[in-house]
Amino acid sequence: MIDDLVLQQMEDEEYFAAQRASNSALSELKKSPAHLRYALAHSKAPTPAMRLGTAFHVATLEPDEFLRSWARGSELSGRTKEGKAAKAELQERFDDDKILKTDDYDTVCAMRDRVLGHPVAGPLLEGVRTEVAAFWTDPATGIECKAKIDGLPGNDDCLIDLKSTIDASPGHMAKAIYDFGYYRQAGHYLSPFSTRTRFIIIACEKKPPFAMGVYELSETAIKRGADEVAALLTRWQECVESYGWDNEWPSYSEDVTILDLPRWAK
Repeated sequence: MIDDLVLQQMEDEEYFAAQRASNSALSELKKSPAHLRYALAHSKAPTPAMRLGTAFHVATLEPDEFLRSWARGSELSGRTKEGKAAKAELQERFDDDKILKTDDYDTVCAMRDRVLGHPVAGPLLEGVRTEVAAFWTDPATGIECKAKIDGLPGNDDCLIDLKSTIDASPGHMAKAIYDFGYYRQAGHYLSPFSTRTRFIIIACEKKPPFAMGVYELSETAIKRGADEVAALLTRWQECVESYGWDNEWPSYSEDVTILDLPRWAK
């Protein structure tokens, strides 16, 4: 375990405000340094899909917090006097972004019940520390890093990540591991730990029948992710040293680049 690793619970706002290397930041850097520089200076507004995913995480990993802070919207029409009154009452008790449409609220609850009732996923999540913020310094580059770990089991050998998806089948998830950089996420999240070497994804679909699967990334996938993280952190360090934080960072090549047809088109 890295000497300065800190594990703690904290509010999302405080976690996201920490200007450190996260997996999402490394995804931006993989596009270009300019994308990373912009992302660090500009926060993204959550999309409806992100909002539903957040609600699913809270409902599954922090059920008491979900009951306390999230609400099911009124089924009454907002055009009627009764509907307006019901909406106003909810807005007095809950933040606007935590009042879900009735269908979305019911979907989140169904996904939660599916995961917690699953014969493998349910026991995996029993007694785990959830939504744990991790902070550490990469020893090779000195870059400060962070991760928000969904599930930190007490058995000290794995990390658990909960994902909502349109397709939780093995074929789709194998593709998603690459397309969405889950292999790099695994390498990044596991990097500060010496005994945790396994990365397990619990994936649940967002539509009935809310099918789900539990997947463990292979050693090869995690190794590739760790190598990519190391290369990106080195690039991050080089950009800081070469350009500093007050100057623009480069995007794509400033030279003329010759393009050929992609491999799939040949």
